[in-house]
Amino acid sequence: MMWLKHLTVDILATLVISIVVFFETALLEYVLYIYTGLMVIARSLAFYKIDLRAVTKKKVEEAPIWIYHFLYIANISILFYGFFYITAVLWVYIYLTAMFVYYKKDSLS
Repeated sequence: MMWLKHLTVDILATLVISIVVFFETALLEYVLYIYTGLMVIARSLAFYKIDLRAVTKKKVEEAPIWIYHFLYIANISILFYGFFYITAVLWVYIYLTAMFVYYKKDSLS
């Protein structure tokens, strides 16, 4: 269960997305936009330069991959439900690049 602490940011992101969509909190909306932008940049760097994964390549217990699938799909679904289409499309990009890098890393190992 040590992998739960690695999911903390992803779970918090899902909570922030849910609060923004269902409770229309303006301050958290800006947090969502900034975090989404940073994630797009980070995933783009990881996508175009797969070697960046070596920086974080420590032997730690990883969370099951299905949890990441669930969280990303939940984020995308909630954003589409709340009519945040551009942000939802960016999260689709984040999801696809994260999965590409993950499976590419596994095939290289």
